Amino acid sequence: MFKKIRFLLLLIPLGILIRFVDLKVTQDDFLSTNELSDHYLFIGGLVVIVIGLLAAVLYFDKKSNT
Repeated sequence: MFKKIRFLLLLIPLGILIRFVDLKVTQDDFLSTNELSDHYLFIGGLVVIVIGLLAAVLYFDKKSNT
């Protein structure tokens, strides 16, 4: 049972994080200032999110193979 829903446990926080980033960019006009530091912060945050997602997927994959 847990094997079927473990990816949902990964996708729910990811969806919440994507929604937060979307609201930050669209409603708060985060990137509309065209300041270079804001763009670096945004790209850096996306890189950290992707690295975290890859680490979680590799962790779950390694656990499922054993």
